[in-house]
Amino acid sequence: MAGRGESIFTRNFVLCTLISFCFTIVFFMFYTGMSSYSSDVLGVGSTTAGLVASIFIVGDLAARIAVGNRVRSIGPRKVSLVCMGVGTAVTLFYFVSDTVAAICVVRFVHGMTYGAVSNSINTMVADSLPAGRRGEGLGYFMLSYSFASAVGPFICMYLQTHGTYGDIFLIGVATSAAAAVLSFMLSEVRVPAPARSGRGVRLSDYIERSSLSMSLVAFVVFFSYSGVLTFIAPYGRETGLVGYATVFFVVLSVGTLICRLFLGRVYDLYGENTALIPSLALYVVGMVMLGTVVSGAGMLLSAFFIGIMVAMLSAVAQAVIIRRAPRERYGVAVSTYNISVDISYAIGPVVNGFAIGMLGYGGNYVLMALVGALGLAVYLVLHGIPVHRHPEAENEG
Repeated sequence: MAGRGESIFTRNFVLCTLISFCFTIVFFMFYTGMSSYSSDVLGVGSTTAGLVASIFIVGDLAARIAVGNRVRSIGPRKVSLVCMGVGTAVTLFYFVSDTVAAICVVRFVHGMTYGAVSNSINTMVADSLPAGRRGEGLGYFMLSYSFASAVGPFICMYLQTHGTYGDIFLIGVATSAAAAVLSFMLSEVRVPAPARSGRGVRLSDYIERSSLSMSLVAFVVFFSYSGVLTFIAPYGRETGLVGYATVFFVVLSVGTLICRLFLGRVYDLYGENTALIPSLALYVVGMVMLGTVVSGAGMLLSAFFIGIMVAMLSAVAQAVIIRRAPRERYGVAVSTYNISVDISYAIGPVVNGFAIGMLGYGGNYVLMALVGALGLAVYLVLHGIPVHRHPEAENEG
């Protein structure tokens, strides 16, 4: 396959991976702890606390929409450098924001910086990878997300017990500053921005049509997964498995790590159907196990299965999206995917919370297993079966 001899680990690729690790740690630390902070420090109820946590995603989504079609014209390096600098400054305001209104403003602006940086970094990674090794390269890159998704919540939960919220904010400032310094070290690689004809705002400025099918699959599956992110802690208390719930995401990240180290090339060698269909099926099994858990070992095994899906879907979906999009539209294509994931994480916890009120935690996870099965069906109908029947139409890029 063309491109197999080209290196993945270029200077920009390594720097982008480290930057992603840093800003994702901050995201998970603050996302995990913000609802508790709002309740414990600001004295608000659960509904308002949920708003304080989720408004970050609103800012993230707004930035992705605004920046998605401008990454090329502005320059990914400049976007990353400026927004990480602003993000570091904004993080300082967590120390002095002592009202709901103030913390919501800080969360919204902080979310905007995260969304813009994430989009620019993903674009630079896409530019740096040889076409024949995109699946493998994105798998390695997404290790940064895997490690951060374990390290961030662990630091937050540990410091909630053994430290203070101020300690969490301080680590957030330091980690953001490190990402800003790394952004300064990036090299700009210019790819011409797509020419625009006419005036006014067009949907194509923000949405890449070729990425819609995989983005919809990601929306459905991560909508289901959002309930795991949000409610595993109270579920652990309900089932008497608090200790296992505490390390749930550590084991989940082990699953993603193993997947990306040893299964990352499955897409490159055999295609997306071989990579995604088994991992999505395994996710459904894991969610059923989680909803009917009777032991700590069962809970952790479900975490491992879920982690494999998170790793495979994140890497393969983006590889397919990049393969199908024109190079000058990589930024918009990746933004389209990320927007769909953002929306799933914004509304998923609300729907999961409503379902928990009727079905309980276990019943909700079984319901979300069915949603995961729906995601598999959507993949098969919109992409899996067509690409199996007409593989020659999917070989561009």
